Amino acid sequence: MPKGFPDSWALWGLGKALQALKKGARSGSNLPIGSRGSGISYKFSHLNLYEEELRKYLNTPSGDLWTYLEIRGDLAVSGARAMVGVRTGRLKASIHKKHLGNVTGQYLWIGSNLHYAYAHHEGTKPHIIRPKNDQKLVFRGKSRAIVHTAVVRHPGTRPNPYLRAQLVHFKK
Repeated sequence: MPKGFPDSWALWGLGKALQALKKGARSGSNLPIGSRGSGISYKFSHLNLYEEELRKYLNTPSGDLWTYLEIRGDLAVSGARAMVGVRTGRLKASIHKKHLGNVTGQYLWIGSNLHYAYAHHEGTKPHIIRPKNDQKLVFRGKSRAIVHTAVVRHPGTRPNPYLRAQLVHFKK
């Protein structure tokens, strides 16, 4: 039973179910094997939920669930940073985690707010890049020379699912 609960209603319910199972086995022992029912059902008539303790356990930073998600979230962030492509290091440095919680539950947001993070994650098809305001695009080419051109035919990029691959940290 989780820490902080005054009594163990789960163990009590399990004890009642086992008593019902034993009682059913004794009463049906003279029946042929195929005619015995299988399964257990039990109806709870009075159950005390300690809502405040349950809320603390599930949705506050002092609870075990919060700690568990923090550890798993940190593993996911470090795994994503290790897997992301590095040209300047800006995308790698921008990957972060937000851990939020309220009365409805807890939420982990892991990702980057850079505009090209999604394109890096999902990949792009070959496309044409045209200038928006000026007449020409100006950039530094592979030979470090400054290039002036009206159109660039981008070959596209392969996807790198650096975030999706981190979901394994949340499987149990």
